[in-house]
Amino acid sequence: MEAGTEDPGLTRRPTLASSWDAPCGALTQSLFLSRGGLGAGEFDWEELLEPPAPGQDLVILKRSPNSQDENPCFLYLNFDPTGGEEIASIGILSSARNMEVYLREEYCGTSRGKNVCTLLDNSKYEKIILFKKYLKLESSTHACKIKLLSFGEKQCIFISKVVVHMRAVSANSSPSSSALGSRIDLYRVQTIMESTGSQLLPGVQQLMDMVRFQQRNRIDIWKSD
Repeated sequence: MEAGTEDPGLTRRPTLASSWDAPCGALTQSLFLSRGGLGAGEFDWEELLEPPAPGQDLVILKRSPNSQDENPCFLYLNFDPTGGEEIASIGILSSARNMEVYLREEYCGTSRGKNVCTLLDNSKYEKIILFKKYLKLESSTHACKIKLLSFGEKQCIFISKVVVHMRAVSANSSPSSSALGSRIDLYRVQTIMESTGSQLLPGVQQLMDMVRFQQRNRIDIWKSD
């Protein structure tokens, strides 16, 4: 495992940002990259998300004091799409109990945290409980957002480490036609085409009709559940 800020293998450093206030550059220092031939499910997350070493500083994410609403804390993880590697799974050791992962706005899954250790916040003499959670993505991606969840209205979240297991991008890693079709707003596409005076070729129109049929079937299946 290697720190994300000292990785010559990537054409551009991965970025890790937060919707809450964080010290400049501190969040990226908590990012660790893990490579290898093992699948994400075979990784030793117990070791990767072990408690921090004595004296190790935690990154503090603070809710903006100007925020009037109950805005959740999001982490935004981005890799260079031309770097040849994508995110396969994510693990986080933090004071947030659970996490949800999203690709764009599409929900991917939830990981419920497991209590790892309790630390003492020397500045306020409060106890900080760290939870580890990890999630394997169904399909790898170069960007995602992570929603950190805690019980009660927390004003800050402590981050120990964010571990990302990467895998090389293969020629067959492009999304399937059914997965891609479910994300296409065909009505909007056709409206734009008509507004420009363009007409679809017969083959393209047939493809759009097929994808629309697949989308309608998926909606019917969800309703039947």
